[in-house]
Amino acid sequence: MDIPLLILLFILFALVIASYSIAKLDFVAISLICMFYGATITGLKMGIEFSEFIGYVEWEAIIIILSMSIITKIAQDSNVLEYVAVKLFKISRGNRKVFLYLLCTITTLLAAIITDVVVVLILAPVVVRLCHFLKIRSGTYLLGMTICINIGSIITPFSSGENIIISTAFGLDTGYFFQYYWIFSFLLLFLTIFLIDKYMLSKEPNIDEEQKRFVLELVDADVMIKNKKIFYFNSIAIIITIILFAILPLLYLTAIISALILVLVNKAYTKKSMGELLKDIEWEIIFFFISLYIIIGCLLQAGFRDLFLGIPFELFNPVLLSLILLIFISLISGFVANTPTALIFIPIVSTLIETFNFPSVPLLFAFIFAINLGGNLIPQGAAADMMTLKVAQDSGVENLNYKRLLKSGAVFALIHILCSLLYLFVLNLFVG
Repeated sequence: MDIPLLILLFILFALVIASYSIAKLDFVAISLICMFYGATITGLKMGIEFSEFIGYVEWEAIIIILSMSIITKIAQDSNVLEYVAVKLFKISRGNRKVFLYLLCTITTLLAAIITDVVVVLILAPVVVRLCHFLKIRSGTYLLGMTICINIGSIITPFSSGENIIISTAFGLDTGYFFQYYWIFSFLLLFLTIFLIDKYMLSKEPNIDEEQKRFVLELVDADVMIKNKKIFYFNSIAIIITIILFAILPLLYLTAIISALILVLVNKAYTKKSMGELLKDIEWEIIFFFISLYIIIGCLLQAGFRDLFLGIPFELFNPVLLSLILLIFISLISGFVANTPTALIFIPIVSTLIETFNFPSVPLLFAFIFAINLGGNLIPQGAAADMMTLKVAQDSGVENLNYKRLLKSGAVFALIHILCSLLYLFVLNLFVG
């Protein structure tokens, strides 16, 4: 274990996290500089070729992230999400309680498939416009959406960058998430919607019946469809892709093949080639992930894992350890970006499972739920929260500001963490 090298690499890792958190800084350039500097110093001190560090990048995870970005872009261009939002309102017949339940449920399900920020970017403005036509305030609906989005992130292994990274590292598939996470996730979702309805929405003025009828006659979901043939093809193709994710074990192959088929079919109608679609991909996030992977690889080469081997974890109670892990990671993910938090804790959780033989199910539950749910502690902890706040501010939404999002988000984050602790305790009794 090389202590001076570890200290240097931790400083570089902290710089990368800081650059990602400060809007004025170019986090991609800084993360790449830190990556090359860290790999160079580590390579020279440990006698390692740079090509060896490339092996620390989980290319399967990168392929899934890239593929899901392409699928998301195609769904976005097809107006699939706008259609869903308007259709939900029509189905609810303007009943605000039913609309809240439908909106939060579909938002959660969409966040399990598509990037959470994209879900907010597309659905939030539609919700704001609908509420404007109804002459009601949209803040509570937007708040419900952004809180429930984080629950959606724990339903599938491909819902977010951090889930993809963790699932790839530990070989988790959709079946694993279904077996251990789905029941609790949906119970948590409906508890959340119930509380929002009972303590927030029910205290707001009712929708005027005449205005409701007017808007129901005015809005038409079919107007959202530019080309019916390609709209229905993309919708069915995305549903089939989700089913294949649940059936096939190799997520990255399913993701890339589905994305390429969608690109080829859509080109005949949209005239957009693969090259044009790739221009819309958030490459900065992909390079950021690659930089983090290599910096973590440098830390492992310098003896990062050895730091924990000297701790007598075998003396810890497995139940207590998983509870501590859940609380600790939740607090960190509330203040630090989720992806760096996931990457730095993967070696730690892996050591606890492989070296100290702690049961994997409770530890992975604590890890994944803490990473995803802890982000609601403060708005800056989740990109979807900040995007919701921006949409609300840009649209002049009166009843959703930073103070309300901070207060309500923190309350629900604590409720979610408390519920997770109770479920984790039960989980330990059965599989621990």
